[in-house]
Amino acid sequence: MFNQHVKFIACAGFALTLSGGLFAQTTVKLATVAPEGSPWTNELAKIKKKIDSESGGQIKIKVYPGGQMGGENEILQQVIRGKLQGGGLTAGALANTVKELNVLEIPYLFNSYNQADCVLDNHLLEDFRKLFEAKGLVFVTWAENGYRSIGTKTNLVKTPDDLKGVKIRIQESPVHIAYWKALGVSGIPIAIPEVLPSLQTGVVEGFDNTPLFTLAAEWQTAIKHFSLTRHIYQPAAIVYSKKFWDTLNDDQKKILMGEGNGLAPSARVAVRNIEKNMIATLKKADVQVYEPSASDLAGFKAAAGNVAGQVIGKIGGQSKQIYDKIQKAKAACGG
Repeated sequence: MFNQHVKFIACAGFALTLSGGLFAQTTVKLATVAPEGSPWTNELAKIKKKIDSESGGQIKIKVYPGGQMGGENEILQQVIRGKLQGGGLTAGALANTVKELNVLEIPYLFNSYNQADCVLDNHLLEDFRKLFEAKGLVFVTWAENGYRSIGTKTNLVKTPDDLKGVKIRIQESPVHIAYWKALGVSGIPIAIPEVLPSLQTGVVEGFDNTPLFTLAAEWQTAIKHFSLTRHIYQPAAIVYSKKFWDTLNDDQKKILMGEGNGLAPSARVAVRNIEKNMIATLKKADVQVYEPSASDLAGFKAAAGNVAGQVIGKIGGQSKQIYDKIQKAKAACGG
């Protein structure tokens, strides 16, 4: 995903058309915490080449991978201020500004990838486009981090009982805090760059994140077990600075927006296709990977039952409307 914090800025491509007209050369600085050589930065290199070519050299993309511009929160603030023209960030980071994104991280909210895709693309796109714009961000496309699971250096986690007494690093958000509390865990919020040393020194004994993120952050070097609880689906998004966007002419906007959210399917496929490889890589790193049974997962799902009721009011904004819309959309989208 730190400065090796893996997130998905680069899970997108831009299909470009130039409708004519000359304009001064524009440099677009895009930042990501995804490290060089990750699937996202490799994809971003293709995007850069395409934009440079199809804009006739009038738009130059400069990519800053590997957290060169700071962690996700720092990148987000620079994009909002217009110091950076764009970035790729997970919902976890973006939710610090667009708080309604917290709703998407309610545990076991979606039953499948297909359901999540349908809800995000067909039912929530315009809602979030407006919410992003109100916070100084221009939404381009969804991408994803994927399903979060649990890595530990001590106990193999099969059921919530196995988490008793285990110090878990958690993401500092109302949803994550409420869920870990429901599991009986006093989670410890720790910034991404400090997670690996905290694991190494025993400040924490575990964490939750995706296999892909785990490997990119090299957290697998400090754990012995990884349990595929898949308890939270975490999307990501590609965004531009609205301050920057408002300085562009229509041709430039058309080029940079490209296919917009039409890019999401290929972005997701790129991430999902490598999950099996990531799990195999964890095993090669001597990490025991456990696939919980339905009965194992029952406790995790039961703990999630009251989270929505606890956090919707705390999140505020349009979170209640978004949550209700998700429930209706899930019925329309199927499992």
